[in-house]
This record gives sequence, C-alpha cells and structure tokens, in this order.
Amino acid sequence: MPDSKLGPDSNLSGRQTSSRQIKYTLWLGMVFWTCLLVACTPTYLSERELQAYIQESEELSKTKEYKGYQITASYKPNDLLIAQELGGEEAKSFTQLTELRKKYQDYNYFILSLSKENKEALYKAGGGYDQFSDLVQTLSFRMANYVNMTTSGSDTIAVADYVFPRTYGMGGATNLMFVFSKKNTEDDEWMQFNLKEFGMGLGNKTFRFRREDLEHVPKIDFKVKK
Repeated sequence: MPDSKLGPDSNLSGRQTSSRQIKYTLWLGMVFWTCLLVACTPTYLSERELQAYIQESEELSKTKEYKGYQITASYKPNDLLIAQELGGEEAKSFTQLTELRKKYQDYNYFILSLSKENKEALYKAGGGYDQFSDLVQTLSFRMANYVNMTTSGSDTIAVADYVFPRTYGMGGATNLMFVFSKKNTEDDEWMQFNLKEFGMGLGNKTFRFRREDLEHVPKIDFKVKK
C-alpha cells in the first residue's frame, strides 16, 4: 500500500520539478536558436547577394499596403553605394576604398519604393494629368518636406539629401533614396522613417528600424587591383 504521507504534497513537488524542467528546456532552446542565427549571419557577400539579403530581411526592409499600393522602406548599406560608385570594377587601391568609406560613413541611406500592381505608383495614381504633373514636381523637388526620421532619443532628423531617378514608367516601383545624418544617433535604440501624405493618397506611414540591425549588415569583400 502506498505511503499516504506522500499524497498531494508529492504531486505538487513533482509538478514544480516538471515546470522547472520545461522552463529550462525552453531557455536552452532560445539560446540555441539565438546562437544559430548569429552563426548563420554571413560576414561578407557579393553586391548581388547583399541586395537580396536586404530585400529578404524583415529587419532591413519593411512593407505596408494601402488601397492596393505597396509602400516599402529599405535600408541601403554604405557598401552598396561604394559598389555602385565602383561600377562593378575592382578598386584601384586601398586608398580609394578608404576614401569611399569616409565619403559615406557619416550618413544612413534608405530607399522608399512605391508601387501598385507591380508598376510605378506615380503612373498608377489615376488622378489625371494635373495630379501627375504635381506629383512629379513634389517627388523631384519637395519630398524633404514630407519625410524625416525620429529616434528613440526623441530627436528629429531632417533629410540631408534625396534622389529621385526618373524611369518613365519602365520600372517596377517609384524609387527615391533619402540621406540622413548619423550625428547624435550613436546611442539610439531605434530610428523611424516617417512618410507624410504628399498627394498620392497614401496617408502617413512609419517604418521603424533597430540601430543594432543596421550596424550588423554583412559587408562586401571588395577586390583591389594588383
């Protein structure tokens, strides 16, 4: 016959032990997957691989949909700008690479992509010629009035510069590149890309990026001519 003294207290003790074991197992699992994720993050990629890496990363490329439009804000690491400037060629020297890194190192770059039905949003707005003409002027010259960044440190960062390359309806999206100073953002937990309504009927949109994610993007292993 079982010892009656072990009754309910014994069951409670067993359940507590089991609960501790489950929590410990879950903790070990979290540690394992965190280590695996870190280990699987590549250190160097080619230019094409890095572009794909950015597009596939939920931390570095964020999309919102509204009334059939896709609005995407993506981080553009400095190495992609350097690769673009090199034009697919090897660097002439390590000095050239150093100068290019200095050229871009004080700024963060983001691409804003606007599309509808896999076409440039500018050509799908549907508001007639007057709206189209006004949107072209806004996109070309006035977008600094409708975009900024805010930070976890309660700072507002204005657009330092931006570029709107015209593709005349031949692209899959209307793309703009925005430039923001890194000054006073070194200790911020996150930075938020803010887009205000600018005449396309998209409303206000925000895209938040963790500074840590932006700082740990893989690099391009640039080659130098011998």
